[in-house]
Amino acid sequence: MGDDLRKVRPGDPLRIPARAYNAFVDAALESRRRQQDRRAGELWDGGRSFIGGGVVAVRNDSGEDLERYHALAIDGPLFLPGEDGPEKSFQNRLAFKGITPTDATRPGSFAIAREPIPQGQVGLCVVHGVTPARVLVEDEEHAFAEVAPDETVLTSAGLGSAAILWKEEGVGEKWALVEVGRPRGGRIVAILGEAHEIEGERFRWRYPWTEAAVDGDPGSETFGRYIALEEGLSSKRAGGEEDPARWAINRFESHHSEVPDDPHAEPEGTDGFGGLRSLFVPGQLEPQDPAGYCPRKAAIPQIRPILKGVAVEMFAERDTRGGTVWAFQALNGMELVEFDVPVWLYV
Repeated sequence: MGDDLRKVRPGDPLRIPARAYNAFVDAALESRRRQQDRRAGELWDGGRSFIGGGVVAVRNDSGEDLERYHALAIDGPLFLPGEDGPEKSFQNRLAFKGITPTDATRPGSFAIAREPIPQGQVGLCVVHGVTPARVLVEDEEHAFAEVAPDETVLTSAGLGSAAILWKEEGVGEKWALVEVGRPRGGRIVAILGEAHEIEGERFRWRYPWTEAAVDGDPGSETFGRYIALEEGLSSKRAGGEEDPARWAINRFESHHSEVPDDPHAEPEGTDGFGGLRSLFVPGQLEPQDPAGYCPRKAAIPQIRPILKGVAVEMFAERDTRGGTVWAFQALNGMELVEFDVPVWLYV
């Protein structure tokens, strides 16, 4: 073997023995294997090799080759917990499936390719951090971007999950630097269902709800109106039935004081907005009392629940036990109701 691998001097005839040629091939194959192993290590180390930890492996399941700095919607993990093999792929190999965005793609659920990714192949994508990206700029004033159905480039918007840090001037498809992976805000638009009065309380209700968005299809009968999102959040369980524990509350309904059940008791906390429920509007519904001080009956404003179908801005809060409570702020309607004047007002 030593003689077979001896170097050739200038001017000597080149004769490559079979053993020497095979050794060259073995060395080339070993070099290729090491490169592939190193590449696989980059893809499957869960992004730990990259600064910021925001780069992961994504398989292109879109049906077409993906260009560099274009986007794929995340369609779940590539390895599921129940499919763990000896290497426990779900725990040790952080990777996703990527598809072309659809109407059901959640805001922020996308990745930006760091390299071209052929269909069916795995490549590196950014899910968190700053990256170049191709953005369809629809308005130069837009400072955010989001994925759009059937598009692999981001679309600029007045609000979105990716912040545009810089972009080329003008409108149309442009180069931009964006920050992806920002946490989605805890505020959504929701359509309310039929109100349910809270047991044991007056003038307070809980509301079923469904996440909504403005219909952007010009050909739709509901164009420009809020419509429920089929894949959106809601107060329903996975099976489709309503979960009263998820019903929302109206903050404004917690600001009112109660009308006393005992007409002889003077209501407490009736100053300012808190006294709205006990604010009497005297009227001549009945003859005045003998002393002539005030009418026997009066009209009192009673707040009513928010109507079914109203769209409100919903936000998530934490209760005292760490649970999630959905709430909104909306002014209730009023109804003047005939009311017997409490004795304490004219006795």
